[in-house]
Amino acid sequence: MKTLIKAVALSATAIAASTVATAPAFAQSRTAAPAAPSVATANIDGAIQGTTAFTAAVTQIQTSYAPQIQNRATRAQALQTELQTLGATVQAEQARQPQNATALQNAITAYRTRETAAQQELQQLSAPIELAVTYVREQITLKLQDAVNAVTTARRIDMLVNSDAVFWNNANADLTQAITAELNRLVPSVQAVPPAGYQPGMLLRAQAQAAAPAAPAVPAPAAAPTR
Repeated sequence: MKTLIKAVALSATAIAASTVATAPAFAQSRTAAPAAPSVATANIDGAIQGTTAFTAAVTQIQTSYAPQIQNRATRAQALQTELQTLGATVQAEQARQPQNATALQNAITAYRTRETAAQQELQQLSAPIELAVTYVREQITLKLQDAVNAVTTARRIDMLVNSDAVFWNNANADLTQAITAELNRLVPSVQAVPPAGYQPGMLLRAQAQAAAPAAPAVPAPAAAPTR
């Protein structure tokens, strides 16, 4: 059960965020060289998954969706057994001498067709669990920019780079744990079960729309003068 939840969490779309914080200006002599930009790294996906809210919600998902998780695990085992049988048929046809090309091709086609259908079935069985994990992540992500801004501003960081894109960095330059700590403060808990009608990205779109400036009112056309 925990393995499935972890796989779903890792497969979910990772939301990377970078921010540039404006550091206070300090007086410098004309001959002094400009200060080099301060750069730090962070595993944004890891920062989200490391929060108390995410961990607690995943535990709740394991309980709330226990029947679905067990059903998926049972079907996955059954489908694996079925595919192993079809795969053995393919191997037998490959080893047959003389080889029957038609029988071999039919065996391969049967295996591939069933494999595709099995993948689609497991995706459907995983959908409610994936949606719940996505909902949890999105609730935390609503405060991600605020957390990043707070951490980078406090440390006077000019640029934050996702650690996945960095070849090497000093461990002291990694802000993942600091961002997790700030997210714990901003988002102490979240809901594990999405409401009816929830779709991935819905919360973030609503947040963006609320933050967008209102469009200026268009004045009504002046009435034509009467003669």
